[in-house]
Amino acid sequence: MSTRISTRRLATIAGTAVLAAALAAPVTPAAPVSSAVEPATETTADEVFPVNGLEQPVTINVDTWGVPHVYAESNEDVFFGQGFNAARDRLFQIDLWRRRGLGRLAEAFGPQYVEQDRAARLFLYRGDMQEEWDAYGDDSEQIATQFTEGVNAYIDWLKKHPAALPPEFRMLDYLPEKWAPEDVVRIRTHALVSGLSAEINRAELACAGRLDLDALRKRLQPDHTTQVPEGLDPCLPEDVDDVYDLATRTVRFTGNADRPLAFERPAEEAFEEGSNNWTVSGDRTSTGRPILANDPHRAQQTPSLRYITHLSSPDLDVIGAGEPALPGISIGHNESIAFGLTIFGIDAQDLYVYDLNQDNTRYRYQDGWERFTNVRERIRVRDGRTETGQLQYTRHGPVIYVDEVKHQAYAVRSTWSSPGTSAYFASIGYMRAQNWDEFRDTLTRWGAPGENQVYADIEGNIGWKPGGFAPKRIGYDGLLPVPGDGRYEWDRYLTGDELPEVFNPEQGFFATANQFNLPDDHPSDLVTSYEWSAPMRHERIIEALSADDDHSLQDAGRLQNDVSDVRARELLELLEPLESDDASTREALEFIRPWNGAETLGSPHAQFYLRYWESALNAAVKAELVAPEDRGLFGSVDWLVVMDALRNPGEYFDGGEATRDEVLLTSLRSAYVKAQTELGSDPSQWSYAGNSVRMDHPMGTIDPSLNNGPFAIPGSGNTPIASGRASYRQVIDVGEWDRSLAVNTPGQSGNPDSEHFRDLGPTWAAGEYFPLLYSRSAVEQNTETRIVLVPR
Repeated sequence: MSTRISTRRLATIAGTAVLAAALAAPVTPAAPVSSAVEPATETTADEVFPVNGLEQPVTINVDTWGVPHVYAESNEDVFFGQGFNAARDRLFQIDLWRRRGLGRLAEAFGPQYVEQDRAARLFLYRGDMQEEWDAYGDDSEQIATQFTEGVNAYIDWLKKHPAALPPEFRMLDYLPEKWAPEDVVRIRTHALVSGLSAEINRAELACAGRLDLDALRKRLQPDHTTQVPEGLDPCLPEDVDDVYDLATRTVRFTGNADRPLAFERPAEEAFEEGSNNWTVSGDRTSTGRPILANDPHRAQQTPSLRYITHLSSPDLDVIGAGEPALPGISIGHNESIAFGLTIFGIDAQDLYVYDLNQDNTRYRYQDGWERFTNVRERIRVRDGRTETGQLQYTRHGPVIYVDEVKHQAYAVRSTWSSPGTSAYFASIGYMRAQNWDEFRDTLTRWGAPGENQVYADIEGNIGWKPGGFAPKRIGYDGLLPVPGDGRYEWDRYLTGDELPEVFNPEQGFFATANQFNLPDDHPSDLVTSYEWSAPMRHERIIEALSADDDHSLQDAGRLQNDVSDVRARELLELLEPLESDDASTREALEFIRPWNGAETLGSPHAQFYLRYWESALNAAVKAELVAPEDRGLFGSVDWLVVMDALRNPGEYFDGGEATRDEVLLTSLRSAYVKAQTELGSDPSQWSYAGNSVRMDHPMGTIDPSLNNGPFAIPGSGNTPIASGRASYRQVIDVGEWDRSLAVNTPGQSGNPDSEHFRDLGPTWAAGEYFPLLYSRSAVEQNTETRIVLVPR
């Protein structure tokens, strides 16, 4: 049973969690962090849970901001405690994560979801489980086992205390299911790996006979020209990736009893995947110690995709953010090093096209015909029935489409099929590294997704090292689908030594923002991807860090929330010398020229630029570069191309600079006239409302009170604040750990009845932080609730 012993302790830090307050009145500095654990006692606890599976008691101190600090006498018990606490705080979220990933939705929600379950099961890891565990390290299976035993212990407790069942289960009339250790790693479809959708989009242009236009749709980096692989018909079935979409889409509940779930494309696809991180040497900081900052950008939702946890045992002392359904943490620090991640470009998928025999039972490979591998899956359904799902695989991967009339099949080859590519699980290795050499060595085990890892340590070192399984292709570039007949294969994955790295850079800092960052001398046969995010966020971060030789925690927090648009500023420079005889154009020039490119809330200039001129300028450039009959073949022109054309007009426009200037002025005029029509004739009254960021709960359609927001967030995807996509922010003071700052959103807890369900949303929206407490003394001073798990 759980017994409430005493009233909860109140925090001793006064004031709100604003950045300035957190730094002006920091937590009392503690002695150097020790992993020694004070004995847990039931008499000092707010809640006591007797559980099976523990060797010794575990204490969970939940601080003022909802962060659990898990203290145990062994690694086995600390991961058990992490699993128990994850279930205590996020059970509905992680149960839904597991059901969707394993293909177990129909069992809870009805026969309408058999096809979704079949799609998810198609992409489960089906290789040797011992190879899978070994890929992450010697104790990976034990860690997953202890974590899932902790989850299961809480589910067992709920069976005896049904009143504590999270309300979502009662609303949907189903119960959480126990976990197996392999459930943690077999699921692949929650990872951010890329390649498939880009190939399909590019194939559409190739099918139209206009592959040459792809250079305008997407600038390849490094410079490269692709071509249709020999033997490929690029005209693909329109619904060729529907099964893949079903396997990877998020779940929303509709409120419709006949079909309670809706499947949505991950919101990441609506914008360029992005994150920011940087590490600064103590030679360039106000503290004389390194500062490491990270703000990963993902789809906003309730509960958050990230969960902040502190794990402390005699052999482990690590704090930061991770995935709530996984053991360990992936972004944060231990007692010696700090680390943070952003997506690194790795083309990890290919679409293979096969010719089939007449009865569609075999596919051509080299000089012969090979049989599909067929797997029959028993899919349990809520009404008591059991459906049979037929899964097919080629030697390259799961089959997602069969055209029985044309005798063709389509399969996805992905790094997912390889051992060691469970998303983020490999962080159990590097979170325990004690120095640069250990850190970079553990990254050789990092499979997916591709990540830029920045690093800093208490010795003053900083660095950058990408991690991820990057295929080395034979005879093709991975930019279009390929025939599956054996001519186009993966040779191997690049080794850690073949991926670039930086250690103690001369400039004293290093930053990434998903931009193209392969070095100039990187071998052409070791390119990991040709498609990268736009560089503007990175350019702004580098601009700010270069001008700051006294970088502080406050500076880092401001930079994470920065709204200065470097592209807008460059466009203003191009406009500066231009004049016009047209009255509306002159008025538009007079209006926009004073702007400094800051996309602040209420700014009339930001409203005009982001909502009107930006799209008009892109369309004007497209009209100059693409014939009218071809303009419908793709959407906007890649902004890398647009800006290159404006900087170097002689290489793009027949009229050179004169055409460039005309494009700038005519697009400015048309945008200005349209804005006046829609917003009013007085531009001083225009006002940028920002990005309306919602954090919707999967059950939010049924009960809107579970949703959070909308929050009005300034900036755009071109600025470091990235339209408010940061799912977590941290600023680490390396060595003085208690001065570090963080914020999650909308809150730490997934329990709607918890005060920590939405308490951090306003803090996050205001660009503010709370102290990420680490030392035992600081945590004890700010413990709000103490939970003790005791062996039964």
